[in-house]
Amino acid sequence: MQHFTNNPPKWSDEHEAFVLDFYNRVECPSVKNFQLIEHNDEGFNVLLQFGKIDDNVYNLDYQYPFSLVQAFAIALSSCDGKLFCE
Repeated sequence: MQHFTNNPPKWSDEHEAFVLDFYNRVECPSVKNFQLIEHNDEGFNVLLQFGKIDDNVYNLDYQYPFSLVQAFAIALSSCDGKLFCE
């Protein structure tokens, strides 16, 4: 069994907020943006990331151990509870 967790954001003095590095793959701040890492990964190897690029346009990057269907399902489930948060 594998255990995944959200990548913890780091404080940015420039933005005066917590931020994640999406490696230039995400353009817009959103409550739907997230990154998944293995629970005890010290190197913070991002296995799945989902983020907003433009209005109603999102980017989904994933790698093993996630399949396309699993990554898409996780991304959809992250949107479900946040429909009116923005």
